[in-house]
Amino acid sequence: MAKSIDLETSRTPSTAVEPNRPAMLREADWLLQTVVENLNDGVVITDLQDEVLYVNSRLAKLVGCSVAEMVGRPAHQFFHEIEGWLEFQGSADQSQPFYGWKEGQLRRKDGRKFWAEVNSTLLCNAVGEASGTLITVKDITERKWLEEYLRLLESVVVNANEIVMISQTEEAIDDPLGLRIVYVNDAFSRATGYSSGEAIGKSALLLLGEKTSISEVDRIRDTLNAHEPVRAEVILYRKDESHFWVDVNMVPIRNEQGQVTHFVSVMREVTERKIVEEQLRRNAFHDSLTGLPNRLLFMERLSQTVERAHEDPNYRFALLFLDLDRFKVINDSLGHMIGDQLLIAIARRLESCLNKHDTVARLGGDEFTILLENIKSDADATKVAERVQKALSTPFNLSGHEVFTSASIGITLSSTDFDRPEDLLRGADIAMYRAKAQGKACHEVFDHDMHTHVVALMQLENDLRRAVERQDFELYYQPIVALATGRIMGFEALVRWQHPEQGIISPAKFVPIAEETGLIIPLGQWVLREACRQLKQWQDEFSSEPPLTVSVNLSSRQFSQPSLINQIRQILVETGIDAHCLKLEITESAIMENTESAMDMLLQLKAMGIQLSVDDFGTGYSSLGYLYRFPMDVLKIDRSFVSRVDVDGEKLELVRTIITLAWNLGMDVVAEGVETTKQLAQLKALKCEYGQGFLFSKPLPRLEAAKLIPQPHPFLHLIQT
Repeated sequence: MAKSIDLETSRTPSTAVEPNRPAMLREADWLLQTVVENLNDGVVITDLQDEVLYVNSRLAKLVGCSVAEMVGRPAHQFFHEIEGWLEFQGSADQSQPFYGWKEGQLRRKDGRKFWAEVNSTLLCNAVGEASGTLITVKDITERKWLEEYLRLLESVVVNANEIVMISQTEEAIDDPLGLRIVYVNDAFSRATGYSSGEAIGKSALLLLGEKTSISEVDRIRDTLNAHEPVRAEVILYRKDESHFWVDVNMVPIRNEQGQVTHFVSVMREVTERKIVEEQLRRNAFHDSLTGLPNRLLFMERLSQTVERAHEDPNYRFALLFLDLDRFKVINDSLGHMIGDQLLIAIARRLESCLNKHDTVARLGGDEFTILLENIKSDADATKVAERVQKALSTPFNLSGHEVFTSASIGITLSSTDFDRPEDLLRGADIAMYRAKAQGKACHEVFDHDMHTHVVALMQLENDLRRAVERQDFELYYQPIVALATGRIMGFEALVRWQHPEQGIISPAKFVPIAEETGLIIPLGQWVLREACRQLKQWQDEFSSEPPLTVSVNLSSRQFSQPSLINQIRQILVETGIDAHCLKLEITESAIMENTESAMDMLLQLKAMGIQLSVDDFGTGYSSLGYLYRFPMDVLKIDRSFVSRVDVDGEKLELVRTIITLAWNLGMDVVAEGVETTKQLAQLKALKCEYGQGFLFSKPLPRLEAAKLIPQPHPFLHLIQT
C-alpha cells in the first residue's frame, strides 16, 4: 500500500505550524521542512488534480522558476516530456499522473530541457484516502551525457579498424606480462580468429608466438612494470596459426588512487608494410638476378667474421674469389638471356657445394665470392675450391644450349696478415688473377709473395692519391707519322708519373690502380686539359696545314662517366683548340661494355667535331658489325699484330684485311708499335697511312718533342730506306 502522508493541516507545508500543536510536533515539522529544503533532489507535492501544493527550492532552481511561480499550477506543465506522465494505470481519467519511476526530460522556464529521474508516490491522509502525490526529481543530465559519451566511445571502439584489447593487471606465475584480457573489439576477432568469449580471461600473451624474441618480451614486460606506455612492432599469431605484424601501443590506466589497474592496447596491422620493408631490405642486400647476397651484405658478414677471428685466435675462416672463364664469349655468342640463365644456374650449384653456415655472394657481372666460416684447417678451403670446380665441370643445359664453363678461384686464408675485410677481398682477387694466368679452371692461395706485392700496391695507391692532388705527372708525346712522307701529323699524349722516390713510373703500373680506385677521373681530366693546352701552344708556335692533332686515351671508367661531354666541352673552351684537332682513343672493350650508352656518347662527341679512334683493334671483341655501326674516324692496329707482320704470313693477311675494312668504312689506319724497317716496308706495301713506334721515336717530354715539329719531314730518311 502507498505510503500515507498527512497534508490535512496545511496545503502549503511552508506555512507556519499551528501554535496549539505540541512543541515536539512543531519541532519535528521544522526539522522535516529543513531537511526537504536542503535535499539535493527536487521535491514536489501535488493534489489529485495535478496542482502543485509544494515545491522545495532545489526543484524550483532546476526548472528556473521561483517557488511562488510553481505552487498552484499543474505539474504536467513542467513534467510534460516524461513519457506516460498523464497515464494512470486502469483509469479512464487521463489527467491522473503515473506512479513509479521514470526517466525523461523536464523543461526549464527558458525552454531549455534537462534529463531527470522522477519518482512519483501516492500520498494518503490519516484515514487512508488518496490525497495527493509526492514527486522527487534528480538531475541526471551529466550521467546521461556520460552514458551517451560512453555509448559513442564504445561504438567507435567496437567499429574501429584498429585492434583494441583491454587487459587487467594480475599477478600470475604462468604469465610473464601479468595481464589478463578483459575486453576485445570486433576488429580483434576479425584479425585473430578468436571470438571475444575465447579471448577474455586469457593471458595477454595469447597471440605472441615463437618468432617474438625473449628479449622483446622482456623489454615489453620491463616497460609495463615501470607503468610506462609501450610502443612495439611484433608478430602475432591467429587462431589458425598464421601470423601477421602489428604496431602496438599499450597505455596504462590508473584508478583514483593512481594505481595502474589496466592496459589499453591499440594495434594496427602493418603486415603489408613489413613485407615491403623486407623486400626493400632484401633488394638492398641481395642480387636481383640470382637472389644471392650482394657485395654490401657479403662485406658486412666478412667484417663480422674478421671481428670474431680477432676475438678468438683459434677461429679460422677462408675467402674464395671466383671469376668465370670465357663468360663474355658465352654472353656475346648466345645472348644476355642465356648469360643470365647461366649465372642463376651457377649460383644454385655454388650453394650446393656449401653448408648452411657459409655464404656465397655475387659481387657483380660474373664474379662470385664464398666465405667459409669456422674451418678446421686451411686445407678445407682448397677442398671446397676443388668441389666447386668439379660442380662447374658438368655442362649446363640452357634453353636447348649445352654450355660449358669453369672458374678461376683465388683464396685468402684468415692466417694472412690482413686486418681489413677489403684487403682480404683484394688478396683473393689477386690470387684469382694469378690462377687465371696459370691457365684458368684452377685455384691459387694468396701467399707471402703476393702479400708483398699487394702491400706494395697499397702503398702505390696511397702515393697515387697524393700525386693526383699535387699533379705530380708529366705528359710525354709520341709522334704519329704519315708513312708516305715521313711528316708528323700529330702526337699521342702519354702520361708519366714522376714519383719522388721511384722516379718515372709507367702507366701500365699505375693506370689499373687509378681505374680501380676512381682516381682515373681527376687524372684523366688533367691529362686531357694539359694535352689540349700543349697542342694549342704548338699550333700557335708552329703553324702547319693540316694543323697538328693530339690523341688522348679515354679509359672505360672515363667513357662511362655521364659528365664527360661537359668536361670535354669546357676544356675545349678553356684551351681554345679546334675540336677537330682532338682525337679521343677508346678501346673496343670500353665501347662494348654498354653498346647503347656508348653509341649515345660517341654521337655526342662526333657532333662536337672531335675525331674518334678505336684503340688496340684486334685485342678485344673485334666485332666488324659494331665497326659499321659506330661513328669512328681512325682504326689503330694493335702492336701485337704489327710486331709479326714481317715474319708471320697470317698476321700479314690479317693486317691487310683490317686496312681494307677501314678503307671501306672511310676510316684512317694507324699502325702501333712500328719498330723495324721491315715492318715499315710491309705496312707501306699494304698502303697503311700512318704509323707510330720506336722506329720513329719513343715517347718524348714536351721540350724534346717540340724539336721535331719544325722539321717538315723528320722521318723521310726512314721512309726512303
